[in-house]
Amino acid sequence: MFPDSSISFDDSRWPLRVVRFVGTPTLQQYERYLEDTAASLLRREKYLSITDLSRGGLPTPEQRQRQILWMQEHEAFLREVLLGVAFVVTSTPMRLSVSTIMHFKPLPVPYLIAAHEVEAVTWGSARLEEQGLRLAAERIRSQYGLRPRMYA
Repeated sequence: MFPDSSISFDDSRWPLRVVRFVGTPTLQQYERYLEDTAASLLRREKYLSITDLSRGGLPTPEQRQRQILWMQEHEAFLREVLLGVAFVVTSTPMRLSVSTIMHFKPLPVPYLIAAHEVEAVTWGSARLEEQGLRLAAERIRSQYGLRPRMYA
């Protein structure tokens, strides 16, 4: 039904986790995404997530409802472990979809909707630094070729 869809997970820059959606995932792919995200939370290691939806298709109504239920089920872990989420969104319909989910179940952590990954990384690295993870923030900025943050 969705032959060109995929969800990839990149933990190579931990405590930054990047999840990329391509196309609209099948229900099975979406469930795997939720299971994998729950497993990351259960590690109980604080991290920041970037969810790149720039090549993603709109989620189905079932997927939106499942996301809301999943967020309700995992709210305590989200608060405890997740330092923030940046969504990379380039289309108005996808922005509306993300906003709809947030309307019914707001994230219990800071989040940003960005047009470009570099904007998400800049925001995310600042969040990491604010939470005492300065070395990780500097490493991530360096890996993305961003200038070091200037201090007063």
